[in-house]
Amino acid sequence: MPYGNHFLDTLSPDDEAALRPHLRPAEVTAGQVLIAQDSEVVEVHFPVGAQLANLVRYPDGWAIETAMVGREGLSGLAPAMADVRCGWEVTARVAGTLFVAPARAIRERMRASPPLLNQLLRLSYIYQMQAAQHAACNAVHGALPRVSRWLLSAADLTPGEPVKLTQEELAGLLGAQRTTVNEAANLLKERGAIRYSRGVVRILDRPMLERLACECYAMERRRIEEAGVMP
Repeated sequence: MPYGNHFLDTLSPDDEAALRPHLRPAEVTAGQVLIAQDSEVVEVHFPVGAQLANLVRYPDGWAIETAMVGREGLSGLAPAMADVRCGWEVTARVAGTLFVAPARAIRERMRASPPLLNQLLRLSYIYQMQAAQHAACNAVHGALPRVSRWLLSAADLTPGEPVKLTQEELAGLLGAQRTTVNEAANLLKERGAIRYSRGVVRILDRPMLERLACECYAMERRRIEEAGVMP
């Protein structure tokens, strides 16, 4: 039976058999911290219904999202591979199911399996690419194209499902003022691209949303498709 996580579902038979005894299902709640910033990565998480966010958190509590993790992959990938402390916080942005495995088991199998190492490196590249693209995007693009880009990216991680978040959360994730994000969301609603109510966003006109998004979204999607790491 498939796991419902693309990374796990595309493992080679030998790698799947080796990792299966170490995997356990779990439920997480929205806002639950799975990996604290600057902590050792003891476990990694493979989302199925849950969606995770990599956040850089500042001493005053303010946090900026650097990447999202959905059913394409796993949390804490680079620090787990390198066996170093995680330089960001991993939080469940959307409640749901996931699989948990000891980071040590992933490292041990990675060292024994070149195919698994290659699969992990490809996914690590995608997460690094996203962080770099988002940093550039936040520096040069306005709120409307950035909100459009973020909604499309979030929807890609949970195909066919609505995007769950509040405007306050989105403002924090994009490093923007809540009023600015509110104006952008209202424009998207007025143009018929989305429907937004009580923390749930439904995309009504995806082609329009793609036209309104900055070029960062298309650049990301092309690289993700080339790497073959998304469902």
